[in-house]
Amino acid sequence: MRYNKNDLEEITKMFIKLADKLLEENKIDKETYIEITKRKKGFLRFIEKDKIHNT
Repeated sequence: MRYNKNDLEEITKMFIKLADKLLEENKIDKETYIEITKRKKGFLRFIEKDKIHNT
């Protein structure tokens, strides 16, 4: 199954929100949260730069 950038962007945002919720509920520690979200946030920055560049 292929996803377009918008789908991947939404999935990534949902994943980050889930990590935020788990951190608030103390189900994961701060270091784990950073490891989980580091690449996801990098991916979102890449998409934003791509949007700016392509417009």
